[in-house]
Amino acid sequence: MLGRVTVGLFFVLLVWGNLLAGLKAGLACPDWPLCYGKVLPPFRVDIYMEFLHRVIAAVAGVFLVALCLRRYRYYRGAARAIPLLAVSFLAVEVVLGGAVVLLHIPLQITTIHFMLGLAIFLMAVYMASFDGVYEAPAFSLSGRSALFFGVGAMVFLLATLGAYVRHSDAGLALAGWPFGPDGIFPNVLTGHVLIHFSHRVLAALVFMTIVALYAAAALDRHFREDKGLVLALLLLAAGQVVVGGLVVLTKLYFLATGLHMAIALGMLVVLFHLWAREVRRGKGLLWGA
Repeated sequence: MLGRVTVGLFFVLLVWGNLLAGLKAGLACPDWPLCYGKVLPPFRVDIYMEFLHRVIAAVAGVFLVALCLRRYRYYRGAARAIPLLAVSFLAVEVVLGGAVVLLHIPLQITTIHFMLGLAIFLMAVYMASFDGVYEAPAFSLSGRSALFFGVGAMVFLLATLGAYVRHSDAGLALAGWPFGPDGIFPNVLTGHVLIHFSHRVLAALVFMTIVALYAAAALDRHFREDKGLVLALLLLAAGQVVVGGLVVLTKLYFLATGLHMAIALGMLVVLFHLWAREVRRGKGLLWGA
């Protein structure tokens, strides 16, 4: 239960942060860690959006520390690196969160802030799945587990690139969808256009990879037991394509961008479960042995 609650809190935190960026409310509280020097800031929608982001982050951090302490207790050997790394990332994330505000949302720091948050989310998913009591922590990059891990890495990179697109103000560099005003390929591939176009190209590659995964699951009898999860992944990917179009066509409407983030997290969770299923089948490397 502790693991699931922690995963849920970080899911909400990441989506909330995306909504905050969509509303341009990231600097509604200009100081840190307090807001206007107060524990409870003056009421205004944008101020409380930013303030609640900090509250959710604090609660999620407490739950993560509790989860890491429990997993460190039950994990053995190299597996203990997971909770230690998660707590270390959390400490860096807190510092970066303050830097994002005090330095007025610098592009590189804000993108790294997002990447670390996404990595912590995935480590929480791992610790929620491998509790060290009923199931020993394991890891594998062989066979189909390597395939699912690789696709997950692609989605992670795509989400990170999406954060870079957003915070570099390149979200509307290609105003049309699915193609820009110049057609499939922009006439000039520099600056914001290059950043945005790179995101679209990687998104297309991820989608085609997932389509190929589903085809393999449907045709290969050894792969068919994964067909249900792969179908869910395909539906999420198709929905992500549609919502990506809405993000552009609605000119970065905050609810569309928030849904875009939520679907990306859902894709990562499904890919994790596909990877974990393969690890369990092949026994993987038992880190606690």
